[in-house]
Amino acid sequence: MRDVAEAANVSTAAVSKVLHGSGTSIRVSAERAAHIRDVAARLNYRANVLARNLRTSRTHTIGVFFENLKGLTDGPLYTANLLDGVASVLFKRHYRLTVLAEIDHSNAIGSLSDGQLEGVIWCKFARDEETIDLLRNTPIPIVALNAAQADPNSDTVYVNCDNKLGMELAVAHLWDLGHRRIVFLCESVERNTPDCVSRRESFDEAVRRRGGEPIFVEWPWFFDGLSHHLLEIGCTAVACWSESSAGRLLKVLQQSGIDVPGVISVVGFDSTLYCETTTPRLTAVRQPIREMAAYATEALLDLISGDKPRKCSSIFPCTLDVRGSTAIYLNAEENS
Repeated sequence: MRDVAEAANVSTAAVSKVLHGSGTSIRVSAERAAHIRDVAARLNYRANVLARNLRTSRTHTIGVFFENLKGLTDGPLYTANLLDGVASVLFKRHYRLTVLAEIDHSNAIGSLSDGQLEGVIWCKFARDEETIDLLRNTPIPIVALNAAQADPNSDTVYVNCDNKLGMELAVAHLWDLGHRRIVFLCESVERNTPDCVSRRESFDEAVRRRGGEPIFVEWPWFFDGLSHHLLEIGCTAVACWSESSAGRLLKVLQQSGIDVPGVISVVGFDSTLYCETTTPRLTAVRQPIREMAAYATEALLDLISGDKPRKCSSIFPCTLDVRGSTAIYLNAEENS
């Protein structure tokens, strides 16, 4: 900037005013401003964004943090849909996005206060006391996505789908088809994920309300040996906590020669376009992922700007997309 000022025979304040819009008290004529821009172009001047960020304490960058991030577009499309929703709001506001696959949980506040981010959308925020304490003391705004409100006294924004309604729709669908031995399935590593916990509790309530006995199965990620176990316990239908787990279940059932939906019906949760690519096409609860992510991003940008969020907790409704992975249980009369 000093080089431009010297070559244009003006002050650095005038250069800053013309090239960066700073200095409300500085007046520069249109003719001199054009001269400054010409000189800057001739000298190949580029703004030092890092230096400007240090001066203004702004980075115009937010982070999206995922627990157990496996990929973006290989198979299930939950993450891709979520990022689409974030980008639809963020990029219009000239913000950048950083995807965080991990943070130092032993020093989470330190990890988030290094000056790189102005705010974070934290996906599947845990409801343990340590995490809630982080919310109370975080140096930057955080919006919790896919997590029910854990601390009513916090100003943190929570955005979630109606997991209770979603599992009610899934259980009602399977129950109406005659299924009574219905399993709730999740991976062992996901057992404490907030939306998995919520869906498990909602499944339990929906089955018991109908006079049934809920069955819960936790299994290692790749579901090795799961097909035999499901047959052994007399399972006729499985409600998976996500479309990712449902997709892997369909594959292992197919590899074991178990017909879906002839022998076992399968329901997933998320219902992105991925469900149209499975064999058979996957019946799934649909949560409005893009809309939820866009809302979370708007709320985060409001917090960054110092505005009070419209609501601290927002719950989006779910629907059910019936496809080819569920069917009438042929021995339903045994359950009557």
